[in-house]
Amino acid sequence: MKEESGMATQIRGTRWVLLKPALVAAALLGLVAPGSTLAAGAIDQEQASFGASKALIGTDQYGPDVRQAQVFMAGITGDLDQVDLPVRVVGDPGVPLLVEIRDLDGGGLPGAVLSSFPLAQGSVPACNTAGCNDDHPTGDFSTFSFVSVPVSPPVAVTAGTQYAIVLSATGANFDIYGDMIGRTKNRYDWAGVSGGDEAAYPYGAGLGYRSDLGWYPSNADRAFKTHVSYYAASIEAPINADGSSNFKAKGTVPVRFSLSLNGTATCSLPAATIAVTRTSGAQTGPVNEDTYLFAADSGSNFRIAGCQYTYNLNSRGLGSGTYLVEIRIDGRSVGSATLELR
Repeated sequence: MKEESGMATQIRGTRWVLLKPALVAAALLGLVAPGSTLAAGAIDQEQASFGASKALIGTDQYGPDVRQAQVFMAGITGDLDQVDLPVRVVGDPGVPLLVEIRDLDGGGLPGAVLSSFPLAQGSVPACNTAGCNDDHPTGDFSTFSFVSVPVSPPVAVTAGTQYAIVLSATGANFDIYGDMIGRTKNRYDWAGVSGGDEAAYPYGAGLGYRSDLGWYPSNADRAFKTHVSYYAASIEAPINADGSSNFKAKGTVPVRFSLSLNGTATCSLPAATIAVTRTSGAQTGPVNEDTYLFAADSGSNFRIAGCQYTYNLNSRGLGSGTYLVEIRIDGRSVGSATLELR
């Protein structure tokens, strides 16, 4: 039995597209606020198991380009800045291993490239033992280890949205199997688990690709870890986090937020802006900044004082009603609070 490379050995449907509502809800539990372009993010998604499945990457014995992919669903809105992959090199492919992050097309297959990063052959663990050269699922897996690959530039991902990790080695030396006379095995391997076990990773599936066939379903989930950097802001006094605050619409309401980076409090505060939405009252919807702006304010920009963001809200200009106040970094909301003016 050949290992994964050419035609799929088992079709498992299209579970990388159609997700059960319960699974989607589970994946979205505990989501945090969006992030900005950072480094060394927190682990978001992972399928860390491998054994009895290795996906082969390189050039097929008859010439087609062979690629592999794993679809995943982001659980954090932020910036994907690193992926960890259990990969190794067998023989001499002669070209780098290209790591791509892609969106999905309308059919749930890898689409546009969002970021790509070539991994030099010399930086991938090499293995040429008899077990590594064995193409059967029972081959040697002891030489696989996770390799950290920076995603540069980082990719902005949205919680609940699916993406694909795609590995390729276009133009690699012949061939992934080394079946032809005078040829040796030259390829990259990506470890995973076989059998289409949805318990391994329920929010996406492994896929294979040949340049003469296109994308096709796989019978395995590739192992991977994704790292996402994110900011989360928390409202501070005098506004209550539980939405119970009410103030007189006659003067100033100080809006103060503290910030955390990847779940840890930080005083390194990037530029941030405020957005105000009236949720009940005379006219609901977004409020123009001119309505709540004081002369001392700098447009919609928060001031940074010590370890907090501060903005003096002109409650007189807003008038009676209930308001949602958001703090945004790089245009994305990272925290909010609700207050009432009377």
